[in-house]
Amino acid sequence: MKHKQLSVWLKMIIVFCGIFGLLFCIYIGPKTGSAFLEDSESLKALYNPLIIIIWITGIPFFTALVLGWQICSDIGADQAFTVKNADRLKRISALSMIECILYVIAFFYPFAVGSDHTIVLVVVLLVLLFAVVISVFTSMLSYLFRKASEIKQDNDLTI
Repeated sequence: MKHKQLSVWLKMIIVFCGIFGLLFCIYIGPKTGSAFLEDSESLKALYNPLIIIIWITGIPFFTALVLGWQICSDIGADQAFTVKNADRLKRISALSMIECILYVIAFFYPFAVGSDHTIVLVVVLLVLLFAVVISVFTSMLSYLFRKASEIKQDNDLTI
C-alpha cells in the first residue's frame, strides 16, 4: 500500500472514530446511562456525573483525533518519520493518560457516594484498561518515530 492510500485509509478510520465519539457523547452515552441508571433508585444520583465525565473525556479524545489527522497528513506527504510526529504521538500518549486519570476519578466516585455497583465499575475498568494500552503503545511509537527520524537525518546527511 502506498503512502497516499495509507493516509486516506487512516483518515477514514479517524473520521469514523470521530463520528462514533460524537454519537457516544451526544446520544449513546446519555441514553444508555439513562436506561441503565434510572432503573435503580440508588443509581439515579450517578446519571449527571456520568454525563459530565463522558463530555469531559471527549475533550482529550477529540484532541487526539486531531493530532492523529495531522500525522496521517504527514504520512500522505511521505514525511512520516519526523520529530514533529514523534512529539504528536507523545502528546496522544499524554492525552490518553489524562483519560486514565479521569476514569480513575470516575472509578472512585461511586464508592464516594455509596453506590458500588459491579457493572458500572467493570465498564469503567475496561475503559481504563484501553486508555492505558493506548498510552503505552503511542509512547512506544513516539520513541520509535524519534529514532527513525534520527536515522533518516543521518542518512540524508551522508548521501
